[in-house]
Amino acid sequence: MSRSTDKTYHIRTFGCQMNEHDSQKMMLILKKLNYNIVSDLNSADLIIFNTCTIREKAYHKAISEIGRSRDLKKHHPDKLIAICGCVAQQDGNNIMEKYPEIDLVFGPDQIHKLPIFLDALKNRERPAALDLINNPDEYIFIDETPSQVLSGNSFVTIMKGCNCACSYCIVPSVRGREVSRPVSDIITEINSLVQVGAKEITLLGQNVTAYKYKNVSLAGLIKNLSIETNIQRIRFTSPHPKDVDEKLIAEFSSNKKLCPHIHLPIQSASNTVLKRMKRGYTKEKYLEIVYSLRAACNDISITSDFIVGFCGETEEEFTETMDLLNHLQLDSVFAFKYSTRPNTYAAENLADDIPKEIKEERLERLLSLQREITLN
Repeated sequence: MSRSTDKTYHIRTFGCQMNEHDSQKMMLILKKLNYNIVSDLNSADLIIFNTCTIREKAYHKAISEIGRSRDLKKHHPDKLIAICGCVAQQDGNNIMEKYPEIDLVFGPDQIHKLPIFLDALKNRERPAALDLINNPDEYIFIDETPSQVLSGNSFVTIMKGCNCACSYCIVPSVRGREVSRPVSDIITEINSLVQVGAKEITLLGQNVTAYKYKNVSLAGLIKNLSIETNIQRIRFTSPHPKDVDEKLIAEFSSNKKLCPHIHLPIQSASNTVLKRMKRGYTKEKYLEIVYSLRAACNDISITSDFIVGFCGETEEEFTETMDLLNHLQLDSVFAFKYSTRPNTYAAENLADDIPKEIKEERLERLLSLQREITLN
């Protein structure tokens, strides 16, 4: 296969840690192909937009960037423009049809084929690779290792996809079903990262607490990594409360390599809203998990996510969320206004009936309360 030489590229990344890590993997692939990274988009031969569609705002931000690429292509027709990530997975075919300036679209499960795509572009093809890979025997976890980890921190993907069916969430349709990575491969990658300077690793997955390779759960994996690698600190994200079990909680008590922090999204503290969200747990179960975590590790930092203004949310239901936030005194939170995402149960079956101004007012009230908690 032919290889490009002395070319430059620029990657613009939107969204979560998984996207950041995917971009890092693409950077390592491109380095092997003798591409040099540049900070200025205008001076790059290849421009990659790694996109996010988890919320409507993120989607429109990515589409805006794609639209602006039209002008860039008009003035620099030899530039190659690629769209990847979750917007590509959601709307890749439409993007290729609507924007002839785009040379390539590919989904998150196709990153390992980037060298093939670049060869196809030299033949004036316009590849669109959007297949999701849900078979564990076919999915390829990219294990490229950087030559140096300057910050001491590294991401390690241990699984991909999500089998949950939260009514508001687009992730299963753009990231596919859960596939867990072999324990031995994870150990090998972490050992390689330690050799080039990694002190701390963050285990990544769309639903990381659902990790299950053969008979090894996330708790078992963390225990194995603590014994079989020389990594000093371990974190993980993002978990789902319904999959946090006693064994994982016990690791926070017994495992000194596991950092005393967990980001545990609740989304709402109203059981009726949680039911409409199809989250699979109750407020009481969430409280039980938090109490158990604090009992296991008294200095643990707990953060969370909240969605305000979900379909049908009443003032009384929102007040339940505010009461829980005030009660738990979390270390920090991320909060967002609900926005309808395509290909979700909520989009097809529930009315987005909370006015924008009420969503904004509730968001400000929640964030204001959290600011008071943080300051105190």
